[in-house]
Amino acid sequence: MLKENQLCPNCMSKWAWGGAPNQVVTITPEAVAAQDSKPAAKVQRRRTSPLSRVLPVVSLVLSAAVVGLLIYFFKLNPAGMPGQQVMNRFANIATGGVILAGLGIVLGASAFYLARKRNYDLQASARVLGVVSIILGMGVFGTAVFCWSITERATSLSAPKTGGDDLLQRLSSATVVIRAYEPGANRYQSSKREGVIIANEVGRAWILTVPFLDGSGTPMRPSELWVNFSDGRTLPGQIRFAQGEPIFLALISVDTDQSPGQIQFHPVPEAVIPGHSVLVIPNPLNGWMVEKGTVLSRASRRTILGWTTVVKASSHLGPRDVGSAMYDESGRLLGFMVGVDENTGEGQFVIVNSAIASLAEKARGSKG
Repeated sequence: MLKENQLCPNCMSKWAWGGAPNQVVTITPEAVAAQDSKPAAKVQRRRTSPLSRVLPVVSLVLSAAVVGLLIYFFKLNPAGMPGQQVMNRFANIATGGVILAGLGIVLGASAFYLARKRNYDLQASARVLGVVSIILGMGVFGTAVFCWSITERATSLSAPKTGGDDLLQRLSSATVVIRAYEPGANRYQSSKREGVIIANEVGRAWILTVPFLDGSGTPMRPSELWVNFSDGRTLPGQIRFAQGEPIFLALISVDTDQSPGQIQFHPVPEAVIPGHSVLVIPNPLNGWMVEKGTVLSRASRRTILGWTTVVKASSHLGPRDVGSAMYDESGRLLGFMVGVDENTGEGQFVIVNSAIASLAEKARGSKG
């Protein structure tokens, strides 16, 4: 009649105080019923800690602050502000949102962690408050991360580390990164092109690059343009000449009394054939390096400027490297990267032949 591990207190007391080594214990139904009727001792647990309520509330406040930042992020009107300042502001807002949202998630989860660690008894209202704070925190955190991923900061080029390589030193000193900011196209990032300095005059440097194109392939004149030089300076630039099909080249001037260097044109760049070794400096915003490759194929066609040539090279470049210059092994300019073959990943380069070079020289002279 006794359950597992159940003792009859009446029987045990008679057994303990009987005085004789051998006792006869009689278990009666009345004794068992009396044992079952006694309530079990309750385990005393502490009530919900005030901290377990404060932490989710603070988490909700932080999430509300992130929501306010995100609204400001999407409603910010960049009109009248310099492009570099606008990009930095967007990046700062998104970064602050990510940090606050992450902190909110940690605080919301800490309420449950402390309750378990200190054996607190979380009431239903405290549990609901904690769960809501975590869910809301995760939602705003994901949104803030998305906003952060579509922003960038206006940075300067780092000084190239050539390691005593004279050729790399000469090429990198003449390499620049051109950034164009057009709020109507992208409010959060700038469009980028790599370019090279082809001439230096008193108070002015001339840069040859690939033009900024709209969706229809027509050259654009962005509302704001700045140039990052290899010596760390960032100066405003101005598009002087831009041509789409068939040459895809643009000429940019920068007012400066100091120019790090300039490159030389190859005398007969159209003579490059498959199998020739070439050098390319990818976008230096990712770090300075020289990419070696081989010309894989070439195609020429007659245009209003005569014969234009496009070659494909084995250099491993991406869409961010548009505008990268291609050189021969002596460091003489051959052409510019205008795109990447989506099927093979091979870079496509327009060769700057003598006709195109003279056109750029004429444009430079007419704008001087």
